[in-house]
Amino acid sequence: MKLLNLNIGIKLDNTESVKALLTERNSDICALQECMNDMTDSCFPMYQSKNDLTKLKAYPYHAFAPLYSAEGIVKDGKVTCDFGGKAEQGSLILSKHNIKDHANQFYYNEYRYEYDETEFSEKDWCRSIQNAILDIDGEPLQIINVHGICSQRQVGDERTLEQSRFILSKVRQDIPCIVVGDFDLLPDTESIQLLNQQLRNLMEEYHISSTRPSFSENLDAESSVCDYIFVNDKVKVNNLEVIVNQVSDHFPLLLDFDMA
Repeated sequence: MKLLNLNIGIKLDNTESVKALLTERNSDICALQECMNDMTDSCFPMYQSKNDLTKLKAYPYHAFAPLYSAEGIVKDGKVTCDFGGKAEQGSLILSKHNIKDHANQFYYNEYRYEYDETEFSEKDWCRSIQNAILDIDGEPLQIINVHGICSQRQVGDERTLEQSRFILSKVRQDIPCIVVGDFDLLPDTESIQLLNQQLRNLMEEYHISSTRPSFSENLDAESSVCDYIFVNDKVKVNNLEVIVNQVSDHFPLLLDFDMA
């Protein structure tokens, strides 16, 4: 089986490129972050990615976990990005297999009706994990889709430590579990090391040096590892590939695995 992970990038008009990537790679499961769900007809097309991606016929099952809704991004009292209408941002799972159970579990603030990125790295806004159970030929598989707290220079803080504790509290050890997503943390941070104590860190095992391309569009990207895949001991890992392209301001990750 294959799982593809990608933060598709809220600041990019790239839905068609993402659709092409998902179609080409044809993975069994897709875990995506920064998807936009248009809540009003007036939203600009680039903020309709959730509805566009869930129309892919290869993936009859999907679940969305929104973090907030807003009409745009505000910084220092000024609108820096206009959505054209009300939209939600969140995480999305696309699957060829039935999603039996799904929860949007908040651990840092609650769902909000705003997106104010003033002092964003100090305060962030709100965060949740997307916790899903998939039915793989009669056997359960847990997918935890993460879009982590933003901290200054991706070094983590007490909030990201609590994030790691929360994730570990939700990981099931009785069934195969994959924890995946954009953690916005560097590999040597205490928050990542905490996860390493109980889960296999595949970025470390495969000696991945970067999960972000270099962009010239002022998108805050730099060469580093901030996207991760962790698994418990009930997942048999066959291969991990970092797909080097510029579909987003993050590289897609492709995991080839079996259920042990």
